[in-house]
Amino acid sequence: MGKDYYRILGVGKDASEADLKKAYRKLAMKWHPDKHADADAKKKAEAQFKDIAEAYDVLSDKEKRQIYDQFGEEGLKSGGSPTGTAGPGGSRANFVYREVDPSELFSRFFGSDRMFFGGDDDFGPFGSVGMGSHSNFPFRMHHAGSGSFGSRAPSKPKTYEVDLSLSLEELYTGTKKKLKITRTRYRNGQMLKEDNVLSIDVKPGWKEGTKITFAGEGDQDSPTSPPGDVVFVVKTKPNSRFVRDGNHLIHKVAIPLVKALTGFTVPIESLDGRSFKVKVDTVVTPKSRKIVPNEGMPVSKRPGEKGDLILEFDIHFPKTLTDDQKTKLKELLPNV
Repeated sequence: MGKDYYRILGVGKDASEADLKKAYRKLAMKWHPDKHADADAKKKAEAQFKDIAEAYDVLSDKEKRQIYDQFGEEGLKSGGSPTGTAGPGGSRANFVYREVDPSELFSRFFGSDRMFFGGDDDFGPFGSVGMGSHSNFPFRMHHAGSGSFGSRAPSKPKTYEVDLSLSLEELYTGTKKKLKITRTRYRNGQMLKEDNVLSIDVKPGWKEGTKITFAGEGDQDSPTSPPGDVVFVVKTKPNSRFVRDGNHLIHKVAIPLVKALTGFTVPIESLDGRSFKVKVDTVVTPKSRKIVPNEGMPVSKRPGEKGDLILEFDIHFPKTLTDDQKTKLKELLPNV
């Protein structure tokens, strides 16, 4: 049975060009052999990396995709049909399948065959975020320059976007990140790799997608080209207690029916470590909410201002009631 290129990329058969690019970008970065140091893991990654490149190469090419959809991998690689003969009318008699070079495809796609910041240092080639407020770690990057796909000579310096993962607590209080990168530079015509430490002051209230640009801190592709920019893009880590909605924080509360009818208090531990209680003394109905003003996220552009904390209630109804309980409820709630 031939390879299922759609399954390899994790896309449907109606996947668009944008869907294919998104899938390839994600998987190629995950399975790039340079990311895997262990020999067995590296061998597995090389096979996966090759399959991912092959799948993208076929599905992103209109002619190859049409042949693959009709005849599968075997027909594709045998010249356009399962037996190597032309299709109806002989329109594919001259088709010859050529394997793609995974590294060459990666280089065309990302603008470089070097996927990661980092190098041989105390933190390892891929590093990790430290637990303190100052973290030293190499970063993964991808090309986001102005050159078109496959261009080897973009008119402007390349821009490298780097995910900056921050906890909700860090985005609430603000923090400082020290980020170690390894980049390419040319000295007297010789290519060198040099380390640099960039510092980011994370402001309270920054949102997902906030971009921080370091002009000229990226790779230099040739002795005559200017260095590219490095752009860090804020990504929010999941939080077990809160979901962010703009400047507001949503906290889900599960309560039994009796509390929904009689009242209760909700203990809250805020993102800055404070503890307080919210009293609910009204009847809570399904999908109702309670707003706690000024206990949401800081508003980054308006210091001192915060969004709201929104409590969303999930009422748990009893699965069964005895006849006696039903009678008492009818007596207590005759008109409800």
